[in-house]
This record gives sequence, C-alpha cells and structure tokens, in this order.
Amino acid sequence: MEDKPKVAVPRHEGFQITRISENKYIFGAAIAIVLLLAIQFVPQINDFWVDHFVDPIMADSKGEAGAKYNIYNTIAYGFGFFLLFILINELLTDWKIKLDDRFIFAAIPLLILGGTARVLEDADMFEPPLQFFFISPLIYGMLVVYGLFIISLGVWLSRSQLPSLTKGLGLVSFAIGGYGLWWYFAPGEWLHPSSWALVVFSVSALTAEFYRGKPLRDPVLFFGITTTLVLILAYLNLAQNKIVNPDIFWNTLALASLLTMVVWFFCQVVLEKPLSPVYLLLYLGHFIDGSATYLGIDQYGYTEKHVLPDFFIEHFGTAFVMLPLKFLVVTGVIYALESEKSKEDEPEMVTLLIFFLLALGLGPGTRDVLRIMFGT
Repeated sequence: MEDKPKVAVPRHEGFQITRISENKYIFGAAIAIVLLLAIQFVPQINDFWVDHFVDPIMADSKGEAGAKYNIYNTIAYGFGFFLLFILINELLTDWKIKLDDRFIFAAIPLLILGGTARVLEDADMFEPPLQFFFISPLIYGMLVVYGLFIISLGVWLSRSQLPSLTKGLGLVSFAIGGYGLWWYFAPGEWLHPSSWALVVFSVSALTAEFYRGKPLRDPVLFFGITTTLVLILAYLNLAQNKIVNPDIFWNTLALASLLTMVVWFFCQVVLEKPLSPVYLLLYLGHFIDGSATYLGIDQYGYTEKHVLPDFFIEHFGTAFVMLPLKFLVVTGVIYALESEKSKEDEPEMVTLLIFFLLALGLGPGTRDVLRIMFGT
C-alpha cells in the first residue's frame, strides 16, 4: 500500500499573505496622499472640499446656520466610520482584548464623554485651532485616539513587571500633573487643579478599596475606570456654566426609559423572547437621542442638522417621528444580527458593530441633552 503524497506548502505563502495585509495600508495611504494633493492643487476639487466639508465645520464652530450636514460629507463620514471600524477591530485583536458585553459596558463612559466634550466646545471652552477637533466629525477621531491610547496603556500596565504601587503612583501623578499643565496654559475658566486632585485621590482610594490592583492587570477595567474619571473632569468643568433648562435631563431620561421598558415588557412577556442587556442598552441609547431631538426641536426651538432626520422631521412636521424611526432602525439591526450566521462565526466583530451603533445614539443624545440643559 503506497503512502499518500504529502502536499507541499510553499514557504513563501505565509509571507505573501502578510505582504497583502501590509499592502492594504500602503494602498490606503497612497489614496489619502492623492486626495490631499488633489485638494491642494486642483481648484475645482478644492472648492468642493471647502464648500461641503470645511465650511460646515467652520459654521458649526461659530454657531451659524450653515452648520448642517450635506449628502456628500454624510457619505464621506460614513466611509470614515467604516475605516475606523476596521482599524479598531485589528488593533484590539492584536492586543488580545476580548470584545464582549463587558467591553461595551466599560465603554459607556467614553460615549457619554464624547457628548460632554462636544458641549464644552458649544460653551466656548476651547479656542481655535483646538476648537475644531471637538466638532463633529473630528471629535469621533479624537475619541478613537483617546480610547486606543488608554487601552494600549492598560495592556502595557498588565504586562509590565513594575510593582503595583509604582504604577499607581505614576498614574496619579500623571493625571494631576497633566491637568495642572493644561489648566496653566489653557485659556478660559477651568476647574482648579486642587479640586481635580481631590477627585483623583478619591477615585484612586475607592478603586484600591474595591478592586485592589485588578485594574492594573485588566485593560478593559482600567479603560472603564480611567474614562469615568475623565468624564467626571469634563462634567465638572461644564457644570461651572449656569443650568438653563434642568427639566430636559429628567424628561429625556424618563421618556427614553419608559420606551425601553415597553420594549422589554413586549419582548419578555408578550413574545417570550427576552432581550440581552446589550440590546436593551442599544434601545435606551437611541431612545435618549430620539427623545432629546424631539423635545429640543418641538419644545425648545432647536434645529436638526443631519440630512435624513431633517427630511423626516420636515415631512411629518414634528420631531416626534424620530422615536418610531429609532425603534424601527434598532429593531431592524437586532433582527439582522440575530439572523446572521456571522453572530456565531465572528462574535467579536458583531460586538464592535453594536458598540459603534450605540455610539451613534448615546453620544449625540448626551450632547443634545447637555446642550439644551446649559443653553449653549
């Protein structure tokens, strides 16, 4: 009986796969360079870039009427979100960060921080050119950079052989000293560093009491606690402004919570198909956005600047239409995710997609609530 011939695998096959993976970044960089050169040296492309991308951002920074989105920058920003999605997935996979429900809940402070930081810009806490980085869509890039930096720092801390006490003291010193430098050089009225130091010491003490050194060994937990601390700092600075419409916070939260409870009751009791906590969070985040939009436009006189929501609001004559639209969109997404086989084959990719969808609801919703609340 003859032995079956062994299948020879070329040695260079793995090398070719690696080269393909690397070449996509080179190809992307080449496209970016070509676009930049075209914007710089082709007058027609430069005019298109200024009219549809630069001018809306400039108008938004000044609070002018031309700050609305248009079909061109909406499509471009959507493509940019897709690229960020791919980049984040690859980096987190390389760092061996498990993308699951725990990661999404740990990232909630980051999404709220995005909306809060945006309102800081609305309140004129920043000056050009820094101001432009806290305006949509650039603020999303800032949040991605911040989030990846904190997670990478958490990964490094988890792998470092330094004593936990040394790590903790270094982090506390960096948090207090870094903000102290910002407070000294930044224009405007910011929270005094002594008050911030008390917050840092308090959070550090509570963390040490309840978690011991676990955050220094767990990048996801470290990410959640650190971002919560930064969120506290952002809100304390925002809270120095006068609250103009306090009811918007409770009205939005009550309406969004009520709608989420109705969805939960219908699925749990009527359909007998309970929703996971992450799906309920997705409903809540988008109901917050829809409720804030409805109340802000119909009761407080604000306007909608996104293309599709503005179309539906104009067509139906009320921003209340955003609530059933949010329900339909989220329900459709959940149905698609539950129906797709990819939920079993690539659960981490699905989790990251849910995170991005949550960001599109909870982030803008937070911004709308705080903006109306402080009258900015």
